[in-house]
Amino acid sequence: MSTTESGRTPVRRSRREEYSESTRSALVGSAIELFAEHGYADTSLDAIASAARVTKGALYHHFPGGKKVLFGAAFDQVEQDVHERLIAEVAAVGGTPWDAARAALRAFLDICLEPVYRRVIWQEGPHVMGFGEWWQREERHSLGLIAAMMEKLMDAGQIERLPIDPLARTISGALVAAATAMVVAPDPQRVRSEFERVIARLLQGLRPLPD
Repeated sequence: MSTTESGRTPVRRSRREEYSESTRSALVGSAIELFAEHGYADTSLDAIASAARVTKGALYHHFPGGKKVLFGAAFDQVEQDVHERLIAEVAAVGGTPWDAARAALRAFLDICLEPVYRRVIWQEGPHVMGFGEWWQREERHSLGLIAAMMEKLMDAGQIERLPIDPLARTISGALVAAATAMVVAPDPQRVRSEFERVIARLLQGLRPLPD
């Protein structure tokens, strides 16, 4: 068996483990689609199992807590996918940390217009989980990325050095406000453009004053 560059032998998963992982992935993927299309209340576990082409027993094997636990897994998967897309967007831009931050802002606001992200994360999430759990999950997925971006801006001297936790939470709050406003807006595209202008101006205000 070949070894990795670190000298460690890679761990091979059994066929059973691979099948279990593919079953779980199919269930989560089907749940995302159905929750986004019909909402949490109008999506049954039978429908999710049928869409994933597995038995209801298999569903309960992976998610013994039932529909709410499955929703949590769907929520986390949607957020993880968005997280990876934002990282890829920043990497593709190149340029300065300021260029990357502006690109990430535009990309996030564009993603907020997408039906799956809007429905699962911003419409259904707070109602299904309750505000406390929803907020904790949202911060777990977003705060680290925002804090890392702010750190790079400060290290490059492109914004004033400030306490990172309150700074990241302030930017996160502005992004949450934008996302939730777009959910209920009759014209979400207009709201998206307005929030981009406002948040970009807030970021501009963090830039060091000239000597």
